[in-house]
Formats: sequence, C-alpha cells, structure tokens
Amino acid sequence: MYHITRIYYIYQLVLLAYQINKQDMASLELEARLDNLLSTAQDETKDIDLFAPIVEREECPICMIPLPIKDNEVVFMPCCGKSICAGCTYKRMETDQKCAFCRQPVTRVKALKKLMKKNVSGAFMMMGGFYKSGEKGLFQSDTKALELFIRAAELGCANAFAVIAKYYFEGRVVEQDESKALEFWEVAAKKDSVGAHEDLALVHKRNGNVGLFIKHLKLLANAGDQLSMDTLMKCYREVELLTKEELAETLRAFQAAKNEMWSEGRDHYNAVCKELGG
Repeated sequence: MYHITRIYYIYQLVLLAYQINKQDMASLELEARLDNLLSTAQDETKDIDLFAPIVEREECPICMIPLPIKDNEVVFMPCCGKSICAGCTYKRMETDQKCAFCRQPVTRVKALKKLMKKNVSGAFMMMGGFYKSGEKGLFQSDTKALELFIRAAELGCANAFAVIAKYYFEGRVVEQDESKALEFWEVAAKKDSVGAHEDLALVHKRNGNVGLFIKHLKLLANAGDQLSMDTLMKCYREVELLTKEELAETLRAFQAAKNEMWSEGRDHYNAVCKELGG
C-alpha cells in the first residue's frame, strides 16, 4: 500500500511538472510572437509621423458617409463582416434583429468562425472580446483573447495593437511593461487607431508630459472627436495650455470633420444613447 501511494505521488509530481513546462513553453511562444509582431510593425511604420493627420475612415456601406471616428459608434456585423455606422444599424434593426446590410439574422460565434477562416481581422477582434469577457457561452480567458488580438494585429488591424498595449500596461497575461505598452500604442496610432491616441494622451497627462498630451488631443479634435475638442476648450479656459489662434484653428478643423461625418440617423442614435445614459 505504501509503495502504491508513493508511486501515485511521484506520478502526480511528474504530471504537474509536465503541465508547468507546457505552460512555460506556451508563454515563451506567445512572447516571441509578440516581439516579432512589434518588430515587424515598427519597421512598417518607422517613416510615419506619429502626429500625422488621422486618415478619414472608409464610408458606411449604407449611408455612404465616412464612418464615425469613435469605435463605439461603428458596428462590426459578424454575418457579412461589414462595418456599419451605429445610426444605420439602429435604424434598420429597430424592428428586427437582421443585419442592416445583408439582412440576414445576426448570429455571433458561428458566423465569426466562418469570417475567421477568411482572415477577417474584425472577426478576430470581436471573438477576442467575447473570450476576454466570457460572453456568448465562451469560457473567460485573457490568454485566448490575447492570442486572437495578436492574430487581428497580424492581419493589419490598428486597434488590435492598442488592445495589446493595454495587456502590457496592466500586466495581464504578459509581464507588466509600460515602455513596451507605449511602443504598441505608438504603432497603433501610426496606423490611425483613434483609441491609441486617446490612451497615449492619458498616459502623457499622467506622466506630466503636457505638450504631448495637447498634441494628441489636437490631432483627435482635428479628426472630429468631440471629447478631445471639449477638453482642449477646458484647457484653454482654465490653464491656457494652448493659444487662442491654436484653439481657433483646431476648432475650424474639428467642425469641418464633424460636418463630413454627420447624418440624421447618427444624431438620432446619439440622442437615444444620451437619453438612456449611454
């Protein structure tokens, strides 16, 4: 009996050691993949100015108006892989749950898997979000989510780099590394990720880099971001962190960009969100 117990104990130790080694190998492979991703992206963006104007987004396939600058006002449809403005989505899905573009029932996980086989980066981003929060019947896994975000970044999704930056900034799955987080954010910003510019602005504000904080806000406001414009107005009124001429120039650019992205449907959607406290 003693020998059987001892053999079982040794077996458990060997099994544990194997599992730990397997996890270590997976972690090393993940880190190598991230290092390669960052290195490749930095080479691709080395000649791009971090503060170059944000490129106008593609048009909504329904209203044919440039998509809103804010990601929460753009809806990725898992059935057909189209990105549609929230105004058009809300209007057409008010009465049913069919896609605003292809008019097929909006399914999630099953449809996303089909798009993932076609290497649609938005599908990897959405699936990664589901794993991160444990939605749609999927088990919660930050590691699985990160793997999906990495694939989205490899396929060229700018926002995926910004999401990966937060993993490093918060020390989730990977070791906390603020300098590497900044590198990923800067790559994302050079690829025109609005969220990356927002995150960089907040980090620079926290670190006392007021000049860089203002530069990111001006860039975002020039592209039509309301919150950045409001913050710049507050900075001018309270602490005069920019000149009257700079503010006026930014305000003109902001209004022009805002007008290009305006639609009655988007106004209605934003009004409904405001009423609901969203």
